[in-house]
Amino acid sequence: MRRVCLLSMLFLGIAGASTRADAMPNFSRKLGVGCETCHTPAIPKLNETGFKFRAAGFRMPSDIGKEETAKKPDIGDYFAARIQARYDTQSTNQPNGAPITNCPANVCGPRTTTNAFSFMEATLYPLTGSWGKYFGSLSELSVSPEDVFEIENAYVRYVRGNENAFFTVRAGVFHPFEGFGASDRPLSNARTLFQTSPIAAGGRAIPYVFQSWGLDEAGVEVGGDFNRLSIRGAVLGGTMMRWEEESGAFLPFPAQTGPWKGANQAAAALGKPYTSLGHNTPDFSANATYILNSEAGGLSAVYYHGNVATPTHCSHGAAIGATLAGEPCGVSAAGVVGNTDFDFTSETGFLNHFDRVAFYGSYPMGKFLPMAGFQWGRDETPNSAAGFPAADATLTTFNSNGAFLDGAYQVNSNVTAGLRWDRFHPNTARVNTQWAITPYINVPLNNGLQFIAEYSRRNFQLDASHDRQNDTFQVRLIFIM
Repeated sequence: MRRVCLLSMLFLGIAGASTRADAMPNFSRKLGVGCETCHTPAIPKLNETGFKFRAAGFRMPSDIGKEETAKKPDIGDYFAARIQARYDTQSTNQPNGAPITNCPANVCGPRTTTNAFSFMEATLYPLTGSWGKYFGSLSELSVSPEDVFEIENAYVRYVRGNENAFFTVRAGVFHPFEGFGASDRPLSNARTLFQTSPIAAGGRAIPYVFQSWGLDEAGVEVGGDFNRLSIRGAVLGGTMMRWEEESGAFLPFPAQTGPWKGANQAAAALGKPYTSLGHNTPDFSANATYILNSEAGGLSAVYYHGNVATPTHCSHGAAIGATLAGEPCGVSAAGVVGNTDFDFTSETGFLNHFDRVAFYGSYPMGKFLPMAGFQWGRDETPNSAAGFPAADATLTTFNSNGAFLDGAYQVNSNVTAGLRWDRFHPNTARVNTQWAITPYINVPLNNGLQFIAEYSRRNFQLDASHDRQNDTFQVRLIFIM
């Protein structure tokens, strides 16, 4: 907390010396406007103009159907780039790379503290903006150290109508939904727990790794904007999972390409293999937002129905977490990593048909912006009494839920401070609730440079009388040009 206070004082001093106001550089260059046109003072939150600008294909809704004649097109109007670096300090019972939590029999041992400066990510935004009378596009390609490009967005959008009512369709890779107010991007570094926390992923039980944010899928979305109401529906390629050796856990990833290239030539890529469960079951999502106040006040509802091939056993026949002939499947209770060959077929797994329903609300009160959200989830699981293979077993269901409360106060045009409370219950039939409290400070200097600092105290309930805690402090530097 002492570090938070010192950095907050530093950021306040820096912010007081800054007077410029620029938008995302390519839009600013093209339209000659400042960031206040599309954002609230607390960047990256969008105001009503920014929300409609994005929905209309990166043009003002009043310009739908009009030729772009304001100035001669320039490549700088359709290209931007961003870099991010960070400092982290964390005290935890599960050090990086540890196969299990340092809490045998639910009694936690000594905690490990780590400190690190790191380069986080470089992101390119090529071919981003409006073109023609009705089209727009967004490309967001990110790369981190020792990694390949991650396609966060790569879509083309078509809009038709007028500023009061327009139809929109987009195809390609895109974020799960376009939020506003409480459902928009957070002012802190991390998103709320129920959006980004898997139900189970550690290799000692059946994995349920879907996240309602962070898995950018390929698909087609259609919808419309009618004054202050926005409605969308999408058919998506869905998600898959794999066992990650370095982290000792299952990780989700989106199906962004198909399994075929050329004439009858199979390619693994990011498509679902035809032998995998769910290779012919696309996902579906729908969302609606109603704007109550132009400065990030609104109500949002989001629904997602998905299908993901989920393993219950390793290829040698043992259930995940169990041992066969001295070799554990996944990770044993003692932390020994054994057989991690999972084929995601009907012989060793099942198809989880899951649902997520979320509601968000926010309304500004002067310089204070209160925000809240709630999510309910339902997943399928094999009835262990029905036997093996899981695909032939009777499936039952379990529920999850989560919520957050967030309050952000605008100190001045360059500084916003806030506090968020999070709660996530991965399985309401078990004692495994998580919660977190996160104070943060957001300092956009409005010249391309931004600082965000946060401290998070996160608690994991192990059983009725034992808990595990993580304490994390992070400062992130962002520069976009």
